[in-house]
Amino acid sequence: MNDEDQKYLGYLKYYGEKVDEGFLDAKKAASALTGFDEVLRYFIYQESSSFQDIDFEIPVRIEAGSWLALIPDTIQEWILAGGGIATTTYLTTAAKKMAENDFKEIGFNTIFKKAFKSICWVIKLTSHLKTAKTEKFENLKFRNNNTEVGIYNDMGELLFVPIKTLELYKKCPDSLFSNIAQIIEEEREMEIGLQDSSEVKANITYSEKSIFYSDVEETEEIVLPELIHGEHVELEGHTTRGNEKTNTLGFLYADHVLTCKPKQGSIVSHKINLFDNCLIKGVVDRLDKFGNYKEKKPRIIFSELIRKSPIEPQQKLFKNE
Repeated sequence: MNDEDQKYLGYLKYYGEKVDEGFLDAKKAASALTGFDEVLRYFIYQESSSFQDIDFEIPVRIEAGSWLALIPDTIQEWILAGGGIATTTYLTTAAKKMAENDFKEIGFNTIFKKAFKSICWVIKLTSHLKTAKTEKFENLKFRNNNTEVGIYNDMGELLFVPIKTLELYKKCPDSLFSNIAQIIEEEREMEIGLQDSSEVKANITYSEKSIFYSDVEETEEIVLPELIHGEHVELEGHTTRGNEKTNTLGFLYADHVLTCKPKQGSIVSHKINLFDNCLIKGVVDRLDKFGNYKEKKPRIIFSELIRKSPIEPQQKLFKNE
């Protein structure tokens, strides 16, 4: 297929005077793409937990004009052809099972589109409430046979969203959008959405950046000083990512994403616990590159990772294989 014939499913875009010619600092571009991958995967897994059982890549194409990352609508062919799947026996088997059973009728594209829709609604609701976390909702309004819920903000403004959005908003980690919001500036704002729908899109402006991004990683202070090197800890948090190459996972705890590594074995055996609330048991590691126990941000060498929410039937099927 020629490039000009390629169609696209969804996108992440930065626009404004600072990207008029499509240029973006390499470090900022890396942050944006990492954040795009994290956000999209999180919502894909919310739509279908079976995706957690395969290690797939998400292809993007970068275009100029504004800085634009595009997901091709051939994503299903890309993944099922093996171009985006890790080649371990376990993952290949899981992918084949998905192709033959779970997504025979639904299709990968449908899951991706639903994920983009959910992303947009959660961003809109977060912007509406001006906070990434609201514990209590009052005076809710319902319409369309209770498929939509209306939520008031502190200004008395009412926003109707699909009722599913409310639960997604409650579950969403506070820092999930941090990487894609990090590079927003007065002359560089962000938009995400479906390529074929003018209605399914959401923006984060410079005035809204602080709602989605907290500069917790760039502090010179010791992060979580109560976590002392060598001590055994049991922490409750949320697994945010997994990297088979480095054999590590991200664990959101007290507004910080900690790098965690299994004491033994591969994180592949922990894939069932990714992107969920978990209890992690392990030892604190603060060894820095100079061999001193002074690393500002602790790591966890874990021996146990225990899922806090029930395992769905489909996930049990993959776990037992």
